[in-house]
Amino acid sequence: MDYAGNEQPPVAAPPLYMQQQRVEAQVINVPPSIELLECIPRGAAIVTTFIAAVVMGTSKETVTVVTSTYDVNVTVKTSSFSALKYFVAANAITLIYSIVSLLISLLIKSKPIILRLSIAIVDIVAVSMLLTGNGAAIAISTQLDNVDSIFAESTCSVYDAFCSKVKASISMSMFAVGLYLVLVILSLVTFAYRRN
Repeated sequence: MDYAGNEQPPVAAPPLYMQQQRVEAQVINVPPSIELLECIPRGAAIVTTFIAAVVMGTSKETVTVVTSTYDVNVTVKTSSFSALKYFVAANAITLIYSIVSLLISLLIKSKPIILRLSIAIVDIVAVSMLLTGNGAAIAISTQLDNVDSIFAESTCSVYDAFCSKVKASISMSMFAVGLYLVLVILSLVTFAYRRN
């Protein structure tokens, strides 16, 4: 009835094509062995990116340069180089993502296809971010290894502990890149398993 007390004619249901249909999320059910294979590289990536970020972030060395008139303490540290700061940031962001994705892998057993696809895409982004950070750090490391025209020796021969930590961090981060490439391959296997 309307406000005047008149009866309203019955309203017809909307046509079928306009009715909202409940769409079930497509789920990929993969064997537990593949689920376990996904968790192992993610856990290892957490460890490697953590070590790479911490070692690089805390790298610092002070050397006393002796001159004829006075001695000068010269310090080199990660924050002196923008490329090394980017390396630390890239590894820290990947570390946070690794923790979140591992928790998702452990807590959600039957993952919707959109979630699996999202994780695979972010895995590829993590690989690219780590590779750019490694490239920047390798460029600085190479520059430090080259002979300086002022001192007639390489910077790494003076700051050997700092350079060793930089190289160790790059190695750990490159190992994390390998782990993420394994995860991308496992994602491809999972999607291929769904098609069969």
